[in-house]
Amino acid sequence: MLNFGMCIPWLPAAIASQIIMGTIYTFAVKAATDMNLFYSLGDSQVFLAMQVLCRNADSLGCVLGGFVAFALYELEPLGPFLLTGSISAFAFVVYTTSMCCRVGFGTDIETAEAQRSRRKGLRRVSTWKSQRSVVNRKPEDETI
Repeated sequence: MLNFGMCIPWLPAAIASQIIMGTIYTFAVKAATDMNLFYSLGDSQVFLAMQVLCRNADSLGCVLGGFVAFALYELEPLGPFLLTGSISAFAFVVYTTSMCCRVGFGTDIETAEAQRSRRKGLRRVSTWKSQRSVVNRKPEDETI
């Protein structure tokens, strides 16, 4: 919606879309990291592999997006925003449909994935609900 907001000729709407876009991008990167942590099942090697794939895909998308946006802008100044808005809307529908098919409706993701893991015979370690204890150390207890 924010990409389409950049196409509105009213300047305050375009500026608000641009400002909010950066904030939402930051939250989207954080959400992707959280989902990678969730689906890694507590395995650090799997998590790191997923993070590498995620960050490389993000970087590749940024590079390709820059070239495509430049070419589209030469044809039509609103072209890059219309294209990215359409791609984002399509990705939203595909992602949401896929997650609903995988997890189902009315079940939280933690419960659904725990049931799926049991069906597949995997041991699921919940990483984002686990409590990590903090050990209080005195400075004199540490050795250098």
